[in-house]
Amino acid sequence: MNSEYSAQGCVLSRSLLTIQDIAPIGSAILSVIKEHLPEATSIQDPKWVQFASENPEIVSAVYDKLQGHPALLALGQTPNITNVIKSLIDAPVIYHKIPLRIDVPFENKELAFWHQDDFYVQGNQSEVTVWIPLQDTFAHTGALSVMKGSHVNGAIPHSYKVGKKSLPVGVFDAPINIVEMNKSDVLFFSSYLIHSSNLNISEQIRYSIQLRYSAASAGVQSSLMKGFTHV
Repeated sequence: MNSEYSAQGCVLSRSLLTIQDIAPIGSAILSVIKEHLPEATSIQDPKWVQFASENPEIVSAVYDKLQGHPALLALGQTPNITNVIKSLIDAPVIYHKIPLRIDVPFENKELAFWHQDDFYVQGNQSEVTVWIPLQDTFAHTGALSVMKGSHVNGAIPHSYKVGKKSLPVGVFDAPINIVEMNKSDVLFFSSYLIHSSNLNISEQIRYSIQLRYSAASAGVQSSLMKGFTHV
């Protein structure tokens, strides 16, 4: 696994998690959803999907309340995940700021187009992002696209500005892979890996968790991550 990560900048671990690992997060999401739509029966309830699609401010409120939820940090400390992380970086820590994305169908305003996480996190070269979908995630559901091997160039300029987004240019002559994943799969990738979300054109919401880890020896300098815990 370590050699694949070193060469490609990413590694996909199939069936790494169990239902028991993920269930507390689904329960936490549903609890917050019910504050806005009490009749919702699941995080993919069609009534909620439609309500969320029509009320982006509610999606933002749900996102804000769930960011850094204890269930997310607990998932990030699951041995199956931390054992992989420890094989990739020495003496790792997990950042407390843990985004849980809620991407409703056909919404592109918050689409995470091609970028390196390093540009936004402003951390160090040891950092690893762990991307976890809370549903089976295929090309039409908004799976990630990655440019394998792009991490070897280190941090690159993101010189094209679109609103709040900054994108690299002139780097897209390498093969691109769409990483389709099942609910129990986990994708580990370097903060220097160039990657992008794809538009969710399904009838479901795409929920995804972004855990981030760094080597303690690197100094953990990112001011955006708001604290960390050793794993």
